[in-house]
Amino acid sequence: MTDYRPIACDLHDVLEIACLHRALLQVELIDGRTFVARARTTLSTPGKEEFLLLDADDGEQRIRLDHLLAVTTLGTDGLPGPRTVLGVPGPDETEQSL
Repeated sequence: MTDYRPIACDLHDVLEIACLHRALLQVELIDGRTFVARARTTLSTPGKEEFLLLDADDGEQRIRLDHLLAVTTLGTDGLPGPRTVLGVPGPDETEQSL
């Protein structure tokens, strides 16, 4: 059995749209790490865990959806667009708006 916590359907839809457009995203994880990568697809495992597959400079990144804190779409000019909060910050973190 897994400890995976599914994200809300409307938030999953945001990720699906980002993948459809191969959007460049700034990805924030609940552990505080951030990186920039291009959205590729989402996938589900037989154990019902869901992942976001991203193309980053250092190769493919596979991020479990409940490990995401937020994603921000980056425009072709590199400027941030909409930020979508997907998770909850840890006890020592506060949510910051970009």
